[in-house]
Amino acid sequence: MFEKLSHIMLYVNDMNRALAWYTGVLGCAVNFSHAPHYASLRLDSAGLRLDLHGTEAGSRDVGFGPIPYFQVRDIETVLAALAAKGVKVSQARREGDSPRFATFWDSEGNALGLQEAR
Repeated sequence: MFEKLSHIMLYVNDMNRALAWYTGVLGCAVNFSHAPHYASLRLDSAGLRLDLHGTEAGSRDVGFGPIPYFQVRDIETVLAALAAKGVKVSQARREGDSPRFATFWDSEGNALGLQEAR
């Protein structure tokens, strides 16, 4: 029935600010952009398509959606690199026997995750 993940969609309040953040901080490339309504991005290194959808300021859509997780080899190095770019990051942690994981936030307040490969 399902073949693979198509994409992850996140709501944003300010499309231009979000586009600048995702391209400048995460290194996403733009597939297409129809700001302020919609943009499709890709992160080739992760094989990921991430779409941004504009919404009104103060909307409950922003910050309450899905959390995409990126797999990384060295979570501490990635957290340090994000923090050096001014990104809000959490500390790496684990629950039980899980791989280490952490959260970071985009320019709109959406949570994104990191999971360290074992």
